[in-house]
Amino acid sequence: MLILSIACPRSALCQNDQGHRNDCAVSENLKVKKSVPGTYTEEATTKNAEGTVVLCLTVDGHGKVTDVTPISGPQELLQLSTNAARQWEFEAPPKAPAHTQIEMTYSLSKPCPEGKGWDQGDIVTTIVPSEEHEGDLKILGKLAQPRPPYPEAARVERRRGQLYLSIVVNPDGSVSDVRITKSLDELLDKSAVETIRTWRFKVSAGGRPTRFSVTLSYRIPCLDR
Repeated sequence: MLILSIACPRSALCQNDQGHRNDCAVSENLKVKKSVPGTYTEEATTKNAEGTVVLCLTVDGHGKVTDVTPISGPQELLQLSTNAARQWEFEAPPKAPAHTQIEMTYSLSKPCPEGKGWDQGDIVTTIVPSEEHEGDLKILGKLAQPRPPYPEAARVERRRGQLYLSIVVNPDGSVSDVRITKSLDELLDKSAVETIRTWRFKVSAGGRPTRFSVTLSYRIPCLDR
């Protein structure tokens, strides 16, 4: 079974396995509009190929990937990762062409044991203040905090990892300005944002709107024990 996690773009100066540098330095991070995971091949499965593939992407003024340069990773995983990366899309960069670096991490896992519930998805939520300032409101409890759904398509493909967001909690306990600070997966991201917008908290009186960091950890317990 393939377990794939994707690290979103970051500024970097890439260097390949032969030590040759290529132009992957950017002054700003690029926001992902569409991410596509690599599809495990029969060769990769047969050779039990695992590890992290690092790729350098060139992005045009429309946010399309025009070139992919493998930087490092297991040989059996380079081509399938490159094929997937060519399908990524970004918000249009302020200056093109732009360069950014992504990572795709692959691992193989045994199937979950037979039986109802073994492979159900689980989501752990962590909420902490982004920065603490005098006069900020404090969360005293939750009035409504439904868990974001773990879409069946994502669970079946064993998509797991952590999604990082930030939210503003208002004096009436409502949530506004939900932002993704580190994307996990297009399918999981969308449902999480839609759900978090409906959250309501019990908060301290007299406080001003305060930004909090939210981490959603998507797990499959039988694989993550």
